[in-house]
Amino acid sequence: MAVNKRVAILIGPNFHDEEATVPKSFLNVRGYQAELVGLTDDTVTGKYGRITLKPDKNINDISVRDYDGLIIPGGGAPERIRVNEKAVEFVKEFWKTGRPVGAICHGPQVLISANVLKGITLTSYIGIRDDIINAGGNFVDQAVCVDGQLISSRTPDDLPVFNETLYKALSQGLLTGNESELGALEALELAVNREKGAQEFYEKAAQIAAAENVKNKFKYLATVEVEHFEQLFDFYFKISGGKEPEIKTQTSEIGKHLITSDFSSNKAIELAVNAEQKAYDFYRYASMKAKHAKIREMFEYLAAEEIEHKRLLLLDKASLEGGQGHFQWATHFDIPPGMDDLW
Repeated sequence: MAVNKRVAILIGPNFHDEEATVPKSFLNVRGYQAELVGLTDDTVTGKYGRITLKPDKNINDISVRDYDGLIIPGGGAPERIRVNEKAVEFVKEFWKTGRPVGAICHGPQVLISANVLKGITLTSYIGIRDDIINAGGNFVDQAVCVDGQLISSRTPDDLPVFNETLYKALSQGLLTGNESELGALEALELAVNREKGAQEFYEKAAQIAAAENVKNKFKYLATVEVEHFEQLFDFYFKISGGKEPEIKTQTSEIGKHLITSDFSSNKAIELAVNAEQKAYDFYRYASMKAKHAKIREMFEYLAAEEIEHKRLLLLDKASLEGGQGHFQWATHFDIPPGMDDLW
């Protein structure tokens, strides 16, 4: 059962009845505090006129830091929500945290207005397919789609798999394989190697990239990975009592050994995108498993960083210009002496 876990469900006039109420009930019985967040405190009526809902909170009274997840149901409500400046800003800021976002049916209309779908693969009600594509997203027609933090579905018929997938993302993450069995120090050592491997990869990829914008992107990412490596290395050193992690980047997803002179920029981007997704899944899992607040905050920050890197790379892969701003880690995390019980 979830303990003190909160999920915001954005609603407005003409919300889709089942898409708002079914996920709320599903999460509530599993211990989550699923709160209806309205544009005002006023009661709103669903699309089919069968249900009226009184918001638990309104968008003016909440903060991103209050919630572990966000759901955007469909119906006619997204058209109202997407023109509410406060609501769109909330979605933008929540998106930056890397925490799970669920959108179903017309829900992605809000994400379009928040300008966060460039390079993202998702599904929705077929009627807004072209809007998603025009916003830079990749549309797929399937019951549920997971891309990084975003879990999306098409219609109320998809609610069973939508609910289960979102719940898993919220409660344990979507990490697969043996990494979920790692102990705290083992997990940190893996993270150190991941960041070192990524640094080496991006440095080498920058050398072979032909396009100037791609070369600069790789150089930038290499610099960021150096910072991550140093921070994680320092964490490991402190909690292990002065022991240094073993560096073995040959076993990480990406490293300089993978780059050859005939390696294309597209191939490098494709490999990096897959590695960033794996790193995101790992850090999200680690953030939920960590017991100490500062450790949890560090892993959550790294998860958000990796998924942002993925989006930046996807923009280059799709030959799009620009991209979302990269937000920096402004907090220095100092692990208290003896803090060796991370999990």
